[in-house]
Amino acid sequence: MTDRSRFWRFYEKANAVVRTFTGPADIGAGHAEEPEVRRPDAACPICGKPMNTHTVVRHPGDIREPSRLLCP
Repeated sequence: MTDRSRFWRFYEKANAVVRTFTGPADIGAGHAEEPEVRRPDAACPICGKPMNTHTVVRHPGDIREPSRLLCP
C-alpha cells in the first residue's frame, strides 16, 4: 500500500466524520435566483463609459480562462 492510498483512506474517514457535524455543502443562495439584468447604458466600473460600448471576451470551451472586459 502506498503512502498516497493510505493518506486518501485517512482523508475519506476524516471527511466522513466532519460531514456528520457540518452536513453537505450548501449550493445556491437558498432561494430562486433570476438572471442579473443591467441597463445597457450603465457606467463601466473601470472607465466610467457606457457598458454597451464595451466588448466582453469569453472562452466557452476553457473554464480555466477568465472572461475579459475590453474598454473602448
